[in-house]
Amino acid sequence: MLKKSGFATLFLAITFLLTCSWAGAAGLEAEMVIFNGKIVTVDSPDPNQFRIAQAAAIYGGKFIAVGTNEQALEYAGPTTQRIDLGGRTVLPGLVETHNHIMSYSSHFFPEDAVNVGRTDPPLRWTNEEEFLAQLRTIALKKKPGEWIVTTIRGAFMGIAVPLQKGEVTRFDLDAVTPNNPVHIHWGVSDEGLVNTKALDLLLARYPDVIGLERDSQGVATGRTRGVANFVVQYEFWPQLAPQQLAPYYKKEMEEWLAMGLTTNSTRLAPEELAAYSWLNVRGEMPLRMGFTMDGAVNSPQPDALFSRLVGLQGGKGDTMWGLGDDMLWLIGFAPTFNIDHVPGVAGSCIEKEYPREAPNFPLWMHQFYGPHGLCRLKDPDYHDAAGLRAVAKYGLRHSAMHSGGDRGINQYLDLAEEVSKQYPEIAQQRWGIDHCRFLTEEHAQRAKKLNIIFSCGPKYVYAGDKGDIGAYAVIYGEEEAADFVVPLKRLISNGLRTTMQIDEHGFHPFLALEVAVNRKDTNGKVWGPQQRISRQEALYMYTRWSSQYVLREDLLGSIEPGKYADFLVLDRDYMTVPEDEIGQINPLLTVVGGKIAYSETEFATSHGLPVVGYRGPRDARDGWKRGVPADLQTGGGGG
Repeated sequence: MLKKSGFATLFLAITFLLTCSWAGAAGLEAEMVIFNGKIVTVDSPDPNQFRIAQAAAIYGGKFIAVGTNEQALEYAGPTTQRIDLGGRTVLPGLVETHNHIMSYSSHFFPEDAVNVGRTDPPLRWTNEEEFLAQLRTIALKKKPGEWIVTTIRGAFMGIAVPLQKGEVTRFDLDAVTPNNPVHIHWGVSDEGLVNTKALDLLLARYPDVIGLERDSQGVATGRTRGVANFVVQYEFWPQLAPQQLAPYYKKEMEEWLAMGLTTNSTRLAPEELAAYSWLNVRGEMPLRMGFTMDGAVNSPQPDALFSRLVGLQGGKGDTMWGLGDDMLWLIGFAPTFNIDHVPGVAGSCIEKEYPREAPNFPLWMHQFYGPHGLCRLKDPDYHDAAGLRAVAKYGLRHSAMHSGGDRGINQYLDLAEEVSKQYPEIAQQRWGIDHCRFLTEEHAQRAKKLNIIFSCGPKYVYAGDKGDIGAYAVIYGEEEAADFVVPLKRLISNGLRTTMQIDEHGFHPFLALEVAVNRKDTNGKVWGPQQRISRQEALYMYTRWSSQYVLREDLLGSIEPGKYADFLVLDRDYMTVPEDEIGQINPLLTVVGGKIAYSETEFATSHGLPVVGYRGPRDARDGWKRGVPADLQTGGGGG
């Protein structure tokens, strides 16, 4: 039943003066009015108390009225775009809090530039001879002194075992690239291999840089990790022109609009930010982007660097802010990418030891990072802990930080608690940690005291036995893993701000909502039913609560007067569709700031609306996961 409107009554004055002109309510003529719908407003702090409205009026890119048909249509005039919803459900636009859409755009790049836009194609490992031959081919096309920057294709997390184990050194690279500096990187850019020319450039600038692997004689092998690897990436890689990346970034944003995202959040490296800025100044950003600046990650001198970034982002409590505009703005800094690695490579930092043998996780046999995984907050090759301390010291916020294992979370909370004694205001600065791969009741209670925001990925449940939840089931037992991996009920019950994330190309946002509700994997197996949440709570994770993560709760996350007119018209009712079919809901219309950014062809033509937005493939064969049997073809999500 329609509940009473909560906004102040505005009077309609329809007068025909000497000019016979039309005057809308309060002198405003809406640009768009949607009516005859089921509008899920998400307008209450309580997920069980929001209003259902019939109609809404939009002016200046924002909602100006939300209520009954009569109340909204008071604003309709001769030029108003009127959309009869025919009883269809409307949701606020989805606000995503961890989705690397710049990386996913690689599937739009030409075949010879699939390395996220880099002109040097990725290499494929078969054996050392063929590997070096591929590198030689690239070098022959380069002028002396030009950088070669590449990665590994067709390997999990880009890891080729012989490179990871140090069986290929800089001297091997020197033989085929005598005239060019080379950086081969992998593992979410945490690790790599350079040749001697690249190493000489690095050491000339930072003679005492940490993160260089050395042999038994103390000679650098060319293997880089931690600070050394990130310095090469951020200070030596050739910068790509914004206009080279921007068209492909735009295509990827348009694809996500077709799935229902209207705001995305992710880390951006400097050249990535430049490309989105290039689009933004031209008015070509199809969706909103609240970004974390990652150019400061693992700096050789974190304190000195962050002291120069004061003024870009700050505040506390309700006054958190970040420079930018309504389409592109700063939400925080990434002094570290990750506090550990993924469990699939025995990289998550865990309290127990990884077994050497596990059928679904063959890389465990190598234990590249030792029996407990990569624990970066304690690793001397990384400046992660120093970076977090510097962020606290200068009143900044950290966000978009990956996390994996329980020991890693313990070490992070230990550090945050220690730092908060000197800088107690961090409890009001919305420190954010992402993924929720392994969180206990103790973790939740400690995090609550620090007001930490968790961005959680249902994909880690959906992947089942071959994904993260399956990995932890091998180590900790299935019952524990099911209770600790993405424990949404636990976090929400503890009063923690909990948001939704995708972190995978094509993992449909409505599938994320479905898995949050039913806890089923690709095979239909239920993991930890006690951690299920209601569909109302899941929706809040993707709207109202997510808006707090991106520092825009006053403008995003609900359908209320004064907020941006970002909304979805759906083909099925999210509130009543069977929970196992939530992932198959499709947006018929995606609107950003009162402008149609995506429209489904049949709906658009039947309503006299423009047909706009993504028109590419959208099934399991092309990577879109919807919670259907065909998803088994693509594998699960997670590491």
